[in-house]
Amino acid sequence: MRNLKKNSKKLWYSNYSGRVPIVDENGDETGDYICGYASPVAFLATLSASRGNAYADMFGTNLSYTRTIATVEKLPIKEESLIWVSEPVMNADGTVDEESAEYTVAGIADGLNGIVVALKARAKNA
Repeated sequence: MRNLKKNSKKLWYSNYSGRVPIVDENGDETGDYICGYASPVAFLATLSASRGNAYADMFGTNLSYTRTIATVEKLPIKEESLIWVSEPVMNADGTVDEESAEYTVAGIADGLNGIVVALKARAKNA
């Protein structure tokens, strides 16, 4: 597999790093946790055209939306990783805002000369 530079786009990924305890206004742990993600890392990859479908059913609109990225870089992307097409938003404390990610990784096909990653669109708050 080869990537043409003119077809490559700058993307970012962030791997899951574990549970982070939620603290209250006094700095005490509440006993609840949120997902923690590492700092986003930029990489170059070819992003496929959008494909998928949307349909209405009894409980609302279902959206099945998938894209793929292909790269010759050896990346430590995992199935729970987040992907950004536009630059990631950082919180005031220096952590990444995972709500700003456009995609989650749905599957990884690793080959000798590169990887192809299937992406699933994330639901955004409207």
